[in-house]
Parts: sequence; C-alpha cells; structure tokens
Amino acid sequence: MSRSRSRGPRAARIIRIGAAAIVLILAGFGFLAAGDAADLASRTVASWQLFPSAERAIASCLAGFGAALFVACVAALAVLALSALFGRWYCAALCPLGTLQDLASLLRGKKRAYGKPHNLLRTLAFVIVACIAALGSSSLASWIDPWSLFGRFFTYDLRPLVRLANREDLPGLNVVSVVAAAVAMGAVLAASFLSGRWFCGNLCPVGAALGVLNRLAPLRIRLESSSCVSCGKCASVCRATCIDAAAKSLDSSRCVNCLACVESCPTGALHYGPRAIAPDRIARMAPHRRASGSELPMRKAQAALSRGQFIAAVGGGIAAILLAALPGRAFAAKAIGSETMGRDGLKPVIPPGARSLERFLDVCVACGLCVDRCPSKVLQPSLGQLGARGIMVPRLDHSISYCQYDCTACLDACPSGALEKLSLAKKRLTKIGDARLIRDRCVVFKNKTKCGACAEHCPTGAVRMVVGETGLPEPVFTSSICIGCGACHHACPVRPDRAISVSGIAVHTVAETPSPNLFDATPKPATKASASGTSADADAFPF
Repeated sequence: MSRSRSRGPRAARIIRIGAAAIVLILAGFGFLAAGDAADLASRTVASWQLFPSAERAIASCLAGFGAALFVACVAALAVLALSALFGRWYCAALCPLGTLQDLASLLRGKKRAYGKPHNLLRTLAFVIVACIAALGSSSLASWIDPWSLFGRFFTYDLRPLVRLANREDLPGLNVVSVVAAAVAMGAVLAASFLSGRWFCGNLCPVGAALGVLNRLAPLRIRLESSSCVSCGKCASVCRATCIDAAAKSLDSSRCVNCLACVESCPTGALHYGPRAIAPDRIARMAPHRRASGSELPMRKAQAALSRGQFIAAVGGGIAAILLAALPGRAFAAKAIGSETMGRDGLKPVIPPGARSLERFLDVCVACGLCVDRCPSKVLQPSLGQLGARGIMVPRLDHSISYCQYDCTACLDACPSGALEKLSLAKKRLTKIGDARLIRDRCVVFKNKTKCGACAEHCPTGAVRMVVGETGLPEPVFTSSICIGCGACHHACPVRPDRAISVSGIAVHTVAETPSPNLFDATPKPATKASASGTSADADAFPF
C-alpha cells in the first residue's frame, strides 16, 4: 500500500480512537465525579446510549402518545438510522464499555486470530432480552446491556474507591451489589482479554441489533477477496476477531468498525465504503475470476446469514411488541413478582418521578446513575425488596437516610426516563409513601418520655406534636400532606426497630399543599383509647 493511500485509514482510525476516548472519559467523569459538570457529562453520554434511549421511548408510550414520545425516540432512531447507513460506528466510538474491552484486549499483547461466531447464542440472547423487557423487567434485561454494566461497575465498585481516596464516608455500601457488579464486569473484560470483543459479537443485544444493520449498511468495511493475499495481518489486529484470512472473509455482523484492519492491509483489499467493484464491471470480468476460489460461496453464505439474522431480529421485535400489548403481560408481571413486604408489613418505597411501581419496573435499566447522584444515599439497589423483576432497581432505604425535600438529583440524572423529570415544586408534592407509627415502640407512649424528633424533621408538617391527656406532646399525623420522604423514620431514636416508618404506595399521587395556619390549628387530643391503638380520630391519628 502506498504512503498516500495509508494516510486516509490511519487518520480515520486516529479520529475514531479519539472519539472513543472522549466518550469513555466523559462517562467515567460523570460517574466518578460530582457536581454540575459531572451531571452534564453523564447525561450527555447516556442520552445517546441505545438501550436507555429505547427505554425512554417505552416510558413515553406508557405515559401517552404525544410530543414527549417523539422527543424520546429521536436518540434511538438516530442511532439506528445512522448505523443502517454508515455501519456500526456506535460500537466503535459511542459505547464506553466497548472501549474498556479494547483496553483489556490490548493488555494481552498477543496477535489475535479469527474466532468462530456463536450465532445461536447471539440470537437467543437478543430474543430473550427483548421478551424479558416486553414482559416488564428491563432491569433483568439490563444485565447484558453495555451501558448498564458500565454504570453499575463504576457506581458500586469504582466510585467507592474514589470516595475512600478522598477520605469520605461510604453510607449504604452494599457488599452484594459490589460483588455482583464486579463479577459481571470481570467476566466481560476477561472475555475481551482472551478473545477481543467476544461480548459485543456474541452476547450483547445492542451489538446483535446493530450487527444486522451493519450487514445491510451501504457504507461499511468490506473485504475484496480478489485483492486479498491471505497474509493474515488484518486478522492479527481485528478487535472483533471477525476476519478469516484463510477463507478471505469478513463477518460484517460482528465487525465494530475499529479500522485497524484497513490500516494494516498491504494490498488495499480492505476498505470502508460502498462496494468497490460495480456490478457491470463484475459481469465483464473473466469467467475464471468470477467463479474461482471461495468468493461466490462466501457471498452466498453471508447473504443467507444476513437474511437469517434479519428475520431473527424482526421476529424478536414483533414478539416484543405483541407481548407488550397482550393482556398476558400483566399476568407475567405478577408471576415474576413486583414487590415483597418488609418488616411490620411495610411496602418498599420507590423514588419520586417513578409514577408507579409497575411503570418503574418496566422502564428502569438499573444503571445505578441515580444511586450515585443521590446526595443522602437513601437510594439503594434492591436485592429482592422489589421482587425478582426489580433486582438492582433503586429503592429508598430509610434506615440509611431520607429523601431530601429540596433535591431532584435522581430525576435529573436518570437516562432511561424511568424517573420523570419533575420541577422542584412538583417533586415536593409527590406522595411516594405514607408514615406509620407503632405506638408500642414510641418512647412518648411506652416510656412517658418527651421526644418529638419525627415532628422536628418532617418537612411538610404532616407529623407534629400536640399535648395529649398524659400532659406530654404526642405525635399527630395528617396523611394528606405526607409525602413519604422518610425524614421521620431516619430521625426516630428508637432502636433497633424504629417507632415510625414509611410504607410505599403502588401508584404515586399528589399530596395536598400544607396550610399556612397548619400549626395554629389544635387537633383533638389523644385519648387513652387512641394511645393504646384501639381507636382514634381518623383524621388526627390515622397511624
């Protein structure tokens, strides 16, 4: 290859590597740092990730068709359309997990060799993920989604290391979450160390979908067997191990457009672009050239494989749409399980903006970004509290902290639309749970001791202290203005089981605005019967 001819692929490869490095740095900075700049970085990268973009479209569909649905579909449709035209550049430059795999592969330092594809595994993985997502469990499907894998590893493994390096506390650090995220990422990187982008070509559902589009793309990396001398230089540098130099073939469904092969090819047999030889020129070629070697059988095999993959992808997509529309979807969701009852019969609490538990489990990809952004660390990954469908989906753990009244960090960070973007005013009125008091534990009733910690920390005035017949200030509760933030539970001094807790509600509602003269009104004092829990005024003492 001439020097001038090699400059083009080399420059294109440098640009591709630079773009991938920028995306990886932005994504890593977004998860590992804090502040407005980190929020902007993480949102920018997440907005173009295919799986979260698709989930945003689903969330908009569940909310109702309209302008929001159009906006939510832009990113996903843009990635698909550009991939269908220009090939699989998403995996080459926009996927931070793909860049991590390239780095792991480079650590081995040995030349690569062609790896046979596992087409059945790839097809099954895609169909299973599509069906699981359609059945309303995006969090389970996200275990092989590249963005979610990347996010969980950085949130639950690397971020705590950064906090330790900065001598910060680690509130709510869960060992199971740390191990699960590390094992998943370790498996992906180990496969990359041994066999390049094995995960991308054989297991990743995003890679499977984009692989089909790459086969059909008019602009992609092509191998002209008539110019190939089977030197093997391309196969030795191929990130995806998809080039069989001996057979003079390239598996476009696994190619990630890294451009290493194009730069290394000494004869120019590999190039990016449209078909190099026009059909009319092929017809005028010598008969022995057109029919010789493995070129014609190879083209037929590739075409057949492309059709098969296309049918599998379309079939999986249709199946997912049908499953989402069928009434059986609701039955499947109940069969998988949505939540489990906690101690004292309390239901788990999910973040504001989720709207409902069913919708939240449908759309959340469990990337961990909201958990990382939560300043109070009340958001923690579920490990069974939300049922099998909600593994690693965030929920509020009031034993660690409470949802801050003036905070919308999780809503601003969510890339999938699982948490609806709410203004601070709307968030303050979003009712995610209801407080409950167990009187036998409360020191006011049990020990005849003054307390009032729950009322002091309640941001809405839903819990306040009023002197009862005992002569002591007793907790009085107004459910209509309670938002379920958990500040009362976190402040309660009773251990090990708090006297006041919050139980989640399946569908979030809007709480009433606290009255300006709330504390001027004097509710009916507690009676002996109400203090024992046998009867009480329904408005004043619904605990």
